[in-house]
Amino acid sequence: MKNDPQAGGTGLDKVRQATIDRLCERFAEDRLSMPDFERRLDLAHRATTTRQLAALVAGFPPAAQQPAGGSPAPATAAHPNLPATVVSPERVPARQFMAGVLGASTRAGAWIAPREIYALALMGGVELDFREAGFGPGVTEVTVFALWGGVDIIVPPGLQVECSGAGIMGAFERTPDELADASVASSDPGSPVLRVNGVALMGGVDVSTRLPGEREKDAARRRKLARKARRKELRGW
Repeated sequence: MKNDPQAGGTGLDKVRQATIDRLCERFAEDRLSMPDFERRLDLAHRATTTRQLAALVAGFPPAAQQPAGGSPAPATAAHPNLPATVVSPERVPARQFMAGVLGASTRAGAWIAPREIYALALMGGVELDFREAGFGPGVTEVTVFALWGGVDIIVPPGLQVECSGAGIMGAFERTPDELADASVASSDPGSPVLRVNGVALMGGVDVSTRLPGEREKDAARRRKLARKARRKELRGW
């Protein structure tokens, strides 16, 4: 039997990563069960030919195709590393103030992020979901203050994020995620940058990366499985 011409080497590694990305997308869309996702992910890391990898995503619709029985998949879900949507500067609001005081304030869905956003969480919570947001060219700055409260910031893969904050008897953190590693600086000076700074005083500020439509618990599962897969790869399984 002839050997697979693309078996081994860099070519196989690229196909393997593309296959793993497709599996993650399907899992995030709730189109794969947890056991099936784990099984396919394990087989993807063990595969030695591109034919074996192709079999793991056989029957999946092409990335740009509309899923059966549903609306077209968001572009960032089909291509996790696409840059964020950029809108013309004149459409970008100057600033916005959000407060969760003894309650909650949320901004999500399709919206245009102002140049400056101020978020206050006082014994309450604020959620800023940028996964479907449009950004003006350059820097969008988010300044947060959490006192006995929490601010959750959700960003899409591919968006460059800079975090600089302080946690005082609290936490100000960027949740580790393999998708966040794709948020590298662009050579284009006009590409969007989300800059997050502020203070968490006896409260919490968390910046996390999620696929469009991905729920928090699914993102946690995805990160757990990705860590498990990396450990297997390091061990040579």
